[in-house]
Order: sequence, then C-alpha cells, then structure tokens
Amino acid sequence: MTKGRKPLIALGEAEVIGRTRGCVLPTPGRREDYFDLILFMELLTTFIRVKRSTIHISDPQEILAMYRREIIRLRKVSLTTVVARELWVRSPRGSWQFFRILADRIVEIRRDGTIIEGLDHSLAVLEPVVKVVHAVVSPDLPVGTV
Repeated sequence: MTKGRKPLIALGEAEVIGRTRGCVLPTPGRREDYFDLILFMELLTTFIRVKRSTIHISDPQEILAMYRREIIRLRKVSLTTVVARELWVRSPRGSWQFFRILADRIVEIRRDGTIIEGLDHSLAVLEPVVKVVHAVVSPDLPVGTV
C-alpha cells in the first residue's frame, strides 16, 4: 500500500480500462471522496476506488488489511441491484487486480467484471466496535441545553 500523492498514472490507466466496460466519469479527485471513478454500464453503475500497491495481492484477506480505510469508505455507497462498488489496485509493474465489495464479502474479479470463484473473504472483520454511551439527565437543566 502506498500513501501520499494521488495515483495519477493508475487513474489514467483505470479510465482506459473502464472504457472497455462502459462510460467512465472521473470524480473531482478530492482526498475525502469515497471513489475516483463512476462506471456506467447498461444495467449497472459501479463506483470505483483506484489505488497503487507495491506487491501483488494473493489473498483477499491481504486487501482487507492493506486497504481497510478505502473499503470502509466504499461501503458507504449504497449497494443495490444496479449499483456495485469496486477497488482497483495497480502494481508497480503495471499489472492490475480488481475487487468487488459486496454486502458481506470482498471478491476478486476479472478486468471485465466477472467474479473469480473461490477468491473471496468475509467483511465481518471490518464491522466497527459499537460503544454504548449512557446519557445522564440532570433535572436542573431544561431539555435541549447542555
């Protein structure tokens, strides 16, 4: 995983790859954006995050460890029958890996978007820890004041 500047070469290549599947709309490219590209196909709209990697990822569990933040952010995009979320990762040698973020798991996919069977991993490890905070009500303060 690399941090720092935007992966400009990877983003340019990703647009070309995306055009083989449909119409590509790049997003403004702010750091806080959940995705870098929107891919419009006949029956599916895909929100894509593009990242660089220093290694080839052999197991979807590695992708969970390396790109936890990006996956959590992509999961904020509502998943429906016509919306998909994908993470595209470029290695230094120019090879690509593609992952689809489903409701409960992450699966590796081919460049054309078809799922590679057997290469998936549960997203349960990404579930946030919920902390319960108890509020104290003071009879001296009116409701709505702190």
